Amino acid sequence: MRQLILSSILLLLAMTTANAQSSSTKTVSLLTSTPSESEIYTAWGHTAIRIQDRAIGLDVVFNYGIFSFDDGFIYKFVKGETDYKLAIQSFGSSMNEIAEKNAYMYEQTLNLTEAEKEEIITALYVNASPENRYYRYNFFFDNCATRPKKLIEKVTGGITYPALGNKQTYREIIHEKLASMKWFAFGIDLCLGSQTDEVVADSNMTFLPGELMRVYESSKKEGGEDLVSETKTIYTPISEEQEHDLPSEISPTAACWIFFLLVIAHTAFYTYKRKNDLWFDIILFAIAGAIGSILSFLAFVSEHPCTNPNYNLLWLNPLQLAFAILVPFKALRSKLKYYHALNLALLAIAILGWPLLPQKYNPAFFPLMLTMAIRSVNYITPLREMTSRCSKTKKI
Repeated sequence: MRQLILSSILLLLAMTTANAQSSSTKTVSLLTSTPSESEIYTAWGHTAIRIQDRAIGLDVVFNYGIFSFDDGFIYKFVKGETDYKLAIQSFGSSMNEIAEKNAYMYEQTLNLTEAEKEEIITALYVNASPENRYYRYNFFFDNCATRPKKLIEKVTGGITYPALGNKQTYREIIHEKLASMKWFAFGIDLCLGSQTDEVVADSNMTFLPGELMRVYESSKKEGGEDLVSETKTIYTPISEEQEHDLPSEISPTAACWIFFLLVIAHTAFYTYKRKNDLWFDIILFAIAGAIGSILSFLAFVSEHPCTNPNYNLLWLNPLQLAFAILVPFKALRSKLKYYHALNLALLAIAILGWPLLPQKYNPAFFPLMLTMAIRSVNYITPLREMTSRCSKTKKI
């Protein structure tokens, strides 16, 4: 903390004594760390701005990616009200964080005039003040990479970016980045709707720190000068074998198919016994309804982008929670077949419309849809009754 306070004082001193110091001692550079598997939020990499002034010994990093798990973070994140902040860190502290994440760190020195450097330094200091430091974080459109990009564009008066010709969608990019975190990708596929399957425009690809770094390598200033004067690697990670727990070894698709086969066996057993396992269905539909309630909240209440429309609500919806609540009441069980008829219709749309709907499903969803369908069929025309009818026909 003492070092950060000192850095802030030095930064203010640097601005107020700019005329007295040699302007050539100042450097503005972009720091980019590569993705790591230490946490879900490190899987995308990170961008920050480094400010150096060798004349006064200043070396600080402006980091737009600071957040806290305190003060109801989970609820605010689900609601889409996650506020991140711009913080000033010593360069040494930033390097220690990168070492903990075991990721590469690259530095791109920006080719700026002394006036542009001063303007960026001033803007960063103003943005880092207590009344300005917080901003409403948005994963796709307002994050640690987009904020520095917009600032640099504003100061330089415009940048000419290379054509990328991107053909990937947001969902495909997410799956690519989470290739070793398939369960996280599974959860994200549940929450994000059809907008995530739109192709990302070249101008929006730089929401990824690695893409911003790559684009900057070929970007030009208004006068045709290169935006980046030098690129170097300032930290190389130590090679270590990644340890994966059991959930990482079993893919969501394999786990869901195994669950489906177990439900088939369970249903066949109770059909043979001519019984119905009400508690199994209560738990199954309660879980489905609870997830459907969360998806509904994300789609219709949350401020998150790309969560509405979400076609997963066809097979995961709050009505399933109502079934779980009502099924213990014997007087209502005969009426529940109407709910299951509706549920089957929605499941049929979700399953048969798989190739036609504008939203791409995770492959693991298909066995779960079939599981829900089998249990609903059992309430419309109980399988034990069908078995009984078949046995009577054979006797005749």
